[in-house]
Amino acid sequence: MITVEWSREDIAKHWPRPDAGDDKYSRGTLGVVAGSEAFPGAAVLVVSGAIRAGAGMVRYVGPRRAQDLVLAARPEAIVHGSADAAETLPRARAWVVGPGVADYPEQDAAIGSVAASGLPMVVDAGALESVATSRAAGAREAPADRVLLTPHAGELIRTLAALRHDVTRADVERDRAGHARLLAETARATVLLKGSVTVIASPGGGIVWLPEATPWLATAGSGDVLAGIAGALLAAGLAAADAGACAAWVHARAAELASAGGPISALDLAGAVPVAIGDALGR
Repeated sequence: MITVEWSREDIAKHWPRPDAGDDKYSRGTLGVVAGSEAFPGAAVLVVSGAIRAGAGMVRYVGPRRAQDLVLAARPEAIVHGSADAAETLPRARAWVVGPGVADYPEQDAAIGSVAASGLPMVVDAGALESVATSRAAGAREAPADRVLLTPHAGELIRTLAALRHDVTRADVERDRAGHARLLAETARATVLLKGSVTVIASPGGGIVWLPEATPWLATAGSGDVLAGIAGALLAAGLAAADAGACAAWVHARAAELASAGGPISALDLAGAVPVAIGDALGR
């Protein structure tokens, strides 16, 4: 098994750069199914992460309250209702599904439509168990290298339990790479296991480790921003493992820049993403 540690040089090699011939469509349209009446802020954070990471266009799908918050924070986003999207998906090159989705059947239906479309997707939080179990059962419209599951340790444990693998937090902490690979092989998807040291596992492939991130990154909503960054990279055409590694590195670097040694919020983090990308690209 090949194990590599992702570095600044890897970011510079893989990060998509626009050129004079690009427009908003060629840079990648990202769809986002996130947020709910209970957790509308997740929608804002995912959309902000994607836009700040360079997505050419972001289409948000969700309830009206979340739509209003998204437009207030990011007026360049385009919004769609969940019920309409469940029947006819808005045009997008890739999707982020799951952050902040809770007890909202229309959002679940939209997530199902995304999974059935075969388009690349980042799968987080409320969509992890349903997507992983469907893929384990054989519903794999999108290939493993175009699907990025992004659990933290608790979500990994719950998702593995849904797949009939009972593990404890102590088990995961003893072998984070091994349990990320277990989910990757079972769900036939790429897995980014979040934590102070992020690890990425691909089914049948190697393990990617990211450098240790600042502890200030452990704050509510930071994972939503990460999902948006990774989604923007999938929409730009990167494979899931490369998108995850680039996103995690820039996410951690943005946290360092926003923190300056002190606490940060998730919106602070999103705001620092462009500078972190410029830092990685040597600009």
